[in-house]
Amino acid sequence: MTQIVLKEGIDNMQMSVLMGLFDSWNVRAEVTAEKKVESKSFSQRFTKTRGMWKDYDIDAKQLRRDAWGTEKLTPQ
Repeated sequence: MTQIVLKEGIDNMQMSVLMGLFDSWNVRAEVTAEKKVESKSFSQRFTKTRGMWKDYDIDAKQLRRDAWGTEKLTPQ
């Protein structure tokens, strides 16, 4: 079986033309629509990491400095 996935942006008229084209070529085609899965909000995903750093002696400012290297070097 070969599967073709059409992304968003195809309307009913275009689908009708496409299915007619497949039919004219004697290609058996089936249309199924996927249900759109609602993504969880950021706050719902973030709560899973709550308490992850509770046993570490580090704060948000320190994490940013370490991650982004924003601490300026002093000339020697």
